[in-house]
Amino acid sequence: MSETVLITGANKGIGFEIARQLGQKGWTILLGARNKERGLAAINKLQAVGVTVELVMIDLNDLETIHAAADKIANVHPELKVLVNNAGIPGDMEAEPLETKTTDLQATLDVNVTGNFELIKSFTPILQKNHGRIVNMTIPAAGNRFFHPFAYCVSKSALNQMTKMFGDSFKSQHIPVEIFGAVPGGVTTDLNHHMDNRFMRSVEDGAGSVVKLILDHHNHQGKTVVRFGGLKLVKKVIVGH
Repeated sequence: MSETVLITGANKGIGFEIARQLGQKGWTILLGARNKERGLAAINKLQAVGVTVELVMIDLNDLETIHAAADKIANVHPELKVLVNNAGIPGDMEAEPLETKTTDLQATLDVNVTGNFELIKSFTPILQKNHGRIVNMTIPAAGNRFFHPFAYCVSKSALNQMTKMFGDSFKSQHIPVEIFGAVPGGVTTDLNHHMDNRFMRSVEDGAGSVVKLILDHHNHQGKTVVRFGGLKLVKKVIVGH
């Protein structure tokens, strides 16, 4: 039996490419998408290259879709081994902190933090039966002088801290699920308006780094792992000084 992975936001970009690369390695892909038409279009592309794939409707703005997906997968795919929390929104990437609208910050947090929180809670009972993994797609919380969108960085900083605390909790409670953050580096996608410079990576390269992490046999519990090609760095989340 092949391994099964659920990837949210997998109808395009790095999520789609992770699905393609894992699918061509024999994995069964559960393709999470909030738009049925775009999800089915992505499935057709994957099936055309021999990938076994099914559509799962998930909208991180609608928690009921997360609960419904978890119930369905628990019954139809109880063998689920990996959850890749890839779906997210950028917020206003041009606004400085004082220019950021509260509504934009809240919308970004709703998806990138609350939505992923609900996914982790809903799918842990399935994954723990299979000693599974949860991979949260993220960025280094500090950002840098080239890339520092306020709402997005704030949301990913919260996600990184949440990853650490879930990891600590799973370890202390002996819950057999490994959770970690995956940082593939700057990847040219529509999330960043197809930003293209010498620091950016292709979707294929970025997804390849994440696939290597998913397939490795190292324990990354609670960590944020940065991979640029063959380089791996582990970022510790520190609270306070």
